[in-house]
Amino acid sequence: MSTPRSSSIGVLAIGTYLPDVVRKNDWWPESIVSGWMEKRAAATRAPEQAVTSVGTAKILREMAALHEDPFQGAVERRVMDAGMQACDMEVRAAEEAIARAGIDRREIDLLLCHTTVPEYLLTNTACLLHQRLGLATECFTMVTEAAANSFLMQLTLAEQMIAGGRAKKALLVQSCSVSRLLDPADPLSPLFGDAASAVVVGAVSSGRGILGTTQRTDGSANRTLIASVRGKSWYHDGPIVLYSADPIGARRVFLETADLGKDVVDVVLKQSGYGPSDVDYFAVHQGTPWFPRVMKEHFELGSAKAIESFPSTGYTFAVSIPLGLSMAEKAGMLASDDLVLMYGGGTGLTHGATLLRWDAA
Repeated sequence: MSTPRSSSIGVLAIGTYLPDVVRKNDWWPESIVSGWMEKRAAATRAPEQAVTSVGTAKILREMAALHEDPFQGAVERRVMDAGMQACDMEVRAAEEAIARAGIDRREIDLLLCHTTVPEYLLTNTACLLHQRLGLATECFTMVTEAAANSFLMQLTLAEQMIAGGRAKKALLVQSCSVSRLLDPADPLSPLFGDAASAVVVGAVSSGRGILGTTQRTDGSANRTLIASVRGKSWYHDGPIVLYSADPIGARRVFLETADLGKDVVDVVLKQSGYGPSDVDYFAVHQGTPWFPRVMKEHFELGSAKAIESFPSTGYTFAVSIPLGLSMAEKAGMLASDDLVLMYGGGTGLTHGATLLRWDAA
């Protein structure tokens, strides 16, 4: 077993923002909901995917349990009002994170921002956030695009920048504003919610911080969930909506998630010198209500604590993991020296895991 390492670089504080508008399931007319169920019934008449592993079997079991639920376990979600932009949410989350970290915002010298639905293309939208927060001109500022996996990739980049002496404090920001792109007639539409999160990263107490991380890429699944004009590129005529351009590939990736996750989780635990039973808290991106429970079971994490955010927020892309960590911290489920395992993935496809020793404020 390898010797556990600590970079002494970790999370200093987390801020989150959820819009005030709560959209409950009764927002969708019964006629539309019935249409979803008809589409789902038609899909079940297609040849079923073979059960190729224990992980696949677990996911198929959970999917079957929700088969009659048109909302797939989502009860409510937050959505931005008409006058709000994604950057407005990002500012609120960032302000909270900076305040909780107790630092001067001029100390931030690295800003990495992922905006799921930016207001404009062909510009570094992180610069707007930089300006609104009043960060120093010397702050290295850029957009990071890894879909729902953006937070874990941002964390890896920030650790390396700080460890290499190129930065001292980083602000990692994520926002999900996909309500702007949802087609209410699409069965996927009730699964998503709007939110933002921000994480301040820097030097932590000795022996704490990031212990290990690993990432994987599979470009064969690059159109499982996209925002575009249906069947065309985004710059063609027609409304831009969120949809799956590769439903078969999306289903394959979804059914493989548990097994893909176990591979990277086993790697990051081994490289850090720990076993599954050592994990105190498990944070995972959440596209279903059962994701934390099934992944925790499949990864053999024993008594590790986890929290479910999906039923009350829907899927919030890269915000999912920071939001879950913030909810757990506020609920008293995280304490200093807790071993925290994070697992996430994003369309494209990338997925990875990070292990860290928590350093509570």
